[in-house]
Amino acid sequence: MFKRLLCLLLPLCLFFSLAQAATAITVETGECAVSYAFTLPQEQFAILEYKTSYESGKMVVYASDGNFSGEIALPLSGAGGNITLTLTSMAQKKLGEAKAALPTAKDYIAPSGDSHAAVKSFVLTETPLGFDYSFMAPDSDYLMLSYRNKQESGLMPIYPVNEDGLYSGSITLPITYARTLSTVKIINGKEIVLKEGQVRKGYEAPPAPKAQDGRLSGVTVCIDAGHQENGVPVMEPIGPGLEGKSAGTSGMAQGRITLRKESIVCLEVAMALRDELIRQGATVVMTRERQDQFLTNQERCAIAAEGNADIMLRLHCDTRENSNKQGISIFGPRNSTYAKAVADPETYAYMGNLLLNAMKERLGYEAGEKTGFVTINDQFVGNNWAQMVCFLVEMGFMSNPEEDFLLSTPVYQQWLAEAMAQGVYEIALYREWFKN
Repeated sequence: MFKRLLCLLLPLCLFFSLAQAATAITVETGECAVSYAFTLPQEQFAILEYKTSYESGKMVVYASDGNFSGEIALPLSGAGGNITLTLTSMAQKKLGEAKAALPTAKDYIAPSGDSHAAVKSFVLTETPLGFDYSFMAPDSDYLMLSYRNKQESGLMPIYPVNEDGLYSGSITLPITYARTLSTVKIINGKEIVLKEGQVRKGYEAPPAPKAQDGRLSGVTVCIDAGHQENGVPVMEPIGPGLEGKSAGTSGMAQGRITLRKESIVCLEVAMALRDELIRQGATVVMTRERQDQFLTNQERCAIAAEGNADIMLRLHCDTRENSNKQGISIFGPRNSTYAKAVADPETYAYMGNLLLNAMKERLGYEAGEKTGFVTINDQFVGNNWAQMVCFLVEMGFMSNPEEDFLLSTPVYQQWLAEAMAQGVYEIALYREWFKN
């Protein structure tokens, strides 16, 4: 534990040859940092966990050719000690483990002084990078702050910022997913918890790129990121020309391992898709750009209609009790007045397969119904009220450990965006949207 955040890597190289069936990991340690390297033939993703006495993390790592390498900053581990690296497959199979000693940072100074004051006015505030903290603890020289969530944890000394005993600062959580809940504790020198609270890492939509010319110029796409963080069921007419009302057919999916909500995953992919479509020349209409933005299905479809969208993509994630279930599913409308005005069921199914096959090819799925299929029906209110070509895209199963991690990985989210953009292009060619 020490104040400095930037640390120098020292040339201490250790090689760990693990059990015969395990993966060998090369580790190089230094002040507040560790570099790693390992090879997983025919794999592009893996899960790497690290743990020291003061911090830990769990992250998905990517290598296009199966040769993985990288560096992990350890800003809280200046006191030295040991580090353990654990390598796991995306399917949650342990592949290897390595342990090494960390040197003590040259400028490390152990916290000292009075650390037993009462804590008052404790406030935690979410930020896009992590969270801010603030509290009063007069007559204390330092206290300890700990945080823990599903992706990372840390323990660090904090110091008053003025003579009145005000403690305040910002904590950056580089590998924590947006909207993940952290438990934060303020601890004294005797390891007694003085205050405890919870806070989520914030989310801020990235700015859209400037409009560009490209192969999708002249095409307008509405992207509907499914759900919202704290939505409530709303009874709506099933669709124009259809009888009955519905409040929806299912709840929101949640990651089996990450515990992430479907709403934030869909929003992240929607932003990647927005940027990819704009880069290819399309005009993009978004139904929502925030987690706290509540919209009914009819309101979402109205936004698409007001934006003169040629196609509406409704992004969702699937879930099943069977954690082995994987794949992509595409759903289009069938019998609503609006759907019939757009296309007959056979044409809708053909366009849906253009989108599905483009996604399967880009994401590396095998062909066939085992990895996803197209269904044209009246099940989804948000499809039935669309006045343009519309598909609900189930991008993967959050109940499957591998797809749960992939759906929150930026590289894979970009692949999803590229795949759906290709599908939009093929549908646009088929519908002759480029004639004018």
